[in-house]
Amino acid sequence: MFAKRVDFWFWVSLLLAPFAAWALRWQALPSQGHLGYFGLAKEATWGTAVAATDYVELLSETLATTIDRFGTKNIFASFNEPDDYAGARRSAGGIVLSAHPVSLGHMLKAIFQNMSGSTVLSGFLYNTIFTGTKSEFADGVPRQPYTLEVFRDVTSAHRYIGAVANRLQLALAPNQAMQTTVEWIAKSRALIARTTPTFPGSPIDPFAFDTASVQLVGAATAKLEGFTLTVDNQLEGILALNNSNEIARIRSTGLQMINISGTLDFSNVDEEQDFINQTERAMVINLTRANSFNLLIDIPRLVYTAYSVGMAGRGRIAATFEGKARYLTSSAAAIGFRLTNTKSNY
Repeated sequence: MFAKRVDFWFWVSLLLAPFAAWALRWQALPSQGHLGYFGLAKEATWGTAVAATDYVELLSETLATTIDRFGTKNIFASFNEPDDYAGARRSAGGIVLSAHPVSLGHMLKAIFQNMSGSTVLSGFLYNTIFTGTKSEFADGVPRQPYTLEVFRDVTSAHRYIGAVANRLQLALAPNQAMQTTVEWIAKSRALIARTTPTFPGSPIDPFAFDTASVQLVGAATAKLEGFTLTVDNQLEGILALNNSNEIARIRSTGLQMINISGTLDFSNVDEEQDFINQTERAMVINLTRANSFNLLIDIPRLVYTAYSVGMAGRGRIAATFEGKARYLTSSAAAIGFRLTNTKSNY
């Protein structure tokens, strides 16, 4: 009788073995970045979470929470390190995306806050203009706050609450889409059930190098070979004695700075003389996509702060430059972005 029972369970185990192996493989699968997503939504009150309303396709993200630590004793008759204590929780990090005509608007709204819109073709295309910040969102909240949702292909999604954009970088070079990097400072972090993302389409493709055109001093030029534009809000999270281990507010440590750097073909000394003489010049960068989607970057007062040209060898000579966008009183801004797409309001 015992032998029959052993035989029975032996054959059952053989039958179930493939299914058990499949289950173990399924459980052991690591999370995959391509199965994750990123979503965001504007908050009406800083630190009050809201469900994601828009989703953005990313190249990468580095949002994370760190914990400050502190010790309480130095002289305690021992060779062993004493226990330390957990301090403030700080949530911050960045996202990197290709500049999609719709998704880019969320990033420009986050970094500048100030915007205006107008209809180009009723019910289809809209112009939205983003310029330098003119006021703070609220006391202790310098820019429009967001709730960020990050799903990393595990059971739950991470929610970063009270997130404010600290730094925006746009970079463009040949054989690339315009790469957009946004660095965030958030108030807190939580885990929530994942949602179902819906990414923007029509167009599918981001702004890229092959439709970019540049003007210097009102004239088209083919000398610019690549650039990086950085908007730095210079923000920091502030702690307080408010019965909490989270930041109590976000403050500016300086003014909003707008810098641009890049590479120019060295075919004459005009740009170098502009640097030596500190001559201001206007720069306009224009990118297009099918069906009239457009991004226009207007820097009315650009001054070179560095200009370098040297001969590395027998090859072609190129110049590298750095510059600042200066405030223009008549437009009340140092830079302007005009984004044309199908979204009427950010």
